Amino acid sequence: MEKRYIIQFLKERKRGVYTLIVEEYSEIVTSMAATLALDVIREDLERVANARVELNYFSLAHAITKFKKKTSSSPVAKAKWNFKDSYEQVDQLAAGKFKLGQ
Repeated sequence: MEKRYIIQFLKERKRGVYTLIVEEYSEIVTSMAATLALDVIREDLERVANARVELNYFSLAHAITKFKKKTSSSPVAKAKWNFKDSYEQVDQLAAGKFKLGQ
């Protein structure tokens, strides 16, 4: 997406503009802290707009954390539950009997 549209959306205070910014600058956002990324993004957008661009830190930080959670989530294998009664288990001894471990 072109940066002039991002600047226009920021001026109009459109919803979801910070997620657009984070997706556009994803390599910057994932490699550095939120405050540093905020400064780099602000400087880049000001260079394109030739005017001052206001970015909200908390909105950007929230969008960054959502992006990092979405991209770094690894699929978790579900544990298969083994529901068996005592008479169905092979290694189970009879009632009242036990083994001494040596």
